[in-house]
Amino acid sequence: MAEESSVAVNFDKDLADWLALSEQAHDAYGRRKLVPAEIKFKEAIQILERVCADELHKDDAELKAKLAKSHNNLGAIYHAQGKFGLAEESYAQAMKLKVELFGEDHFEIAPCYQNLAAVHSARVQYDKAEPLYRRAIAIKEKEYGNDSPELLTPLKNLLMLCKKQERIAEIALLEKRIKSIEPPEVNPGDLWQSIALKSKDKQ
Repeated sequence: MAEESSVAVNFDKDLADWLALSEQAHDAYGRRKLVPAEIKFKEAIQILERVCADELHKDDAELKAKLAKSHNNLGAIYHAQGKFGLAEESYAQAMKLKVELFGEDHFEIAPCYQNLAAVHSARVQYDKAEPLYRRAIAIKEKEYGNDSPELLTPLKNLLMLCKKQERIAEIALLEKRIKSIEPPEVNPGDLWQSIALKSKDKQ
């Protein structure tokens, strides 16, 4: 019994340490302190990887989801620093964990495709980025429908890629589709529109 209690206390402490480090990393990132944020996220990942490797917790889906999130956050830090190779590795690790949890076609995987595509696009690897953006779009179309605002981010990213390649016809089609999905601009001076929006929020 004493051994079980010790494991439980260590588990709780490890999770508390992971959370504290993650919060410190987010705080550092918010202040644009990228190197401290990187260090804290790496330390947080080391803790969680050790916990996930433990026989008692190796099949814990919630822990794997937390680990995937940490890898994704580290990837974002690397991306912001221009460390695109390391960003790709972290994003790929996050995707691997999420695929294990949800499968390749789950909507949780779409942001992973978007992140990897953004890294490839930053490295001017458009041939690698484009199919990933399109994969994210296809998954979100299946999950949310063809006119959901959820599609705006990957569609705008794909539009940016097409603009960099001066693909005029595709640019026009994407701009038209994005315009049809984006909500109309709110006019602050329109009293009746403001009332309608507030009423809708309460539903």
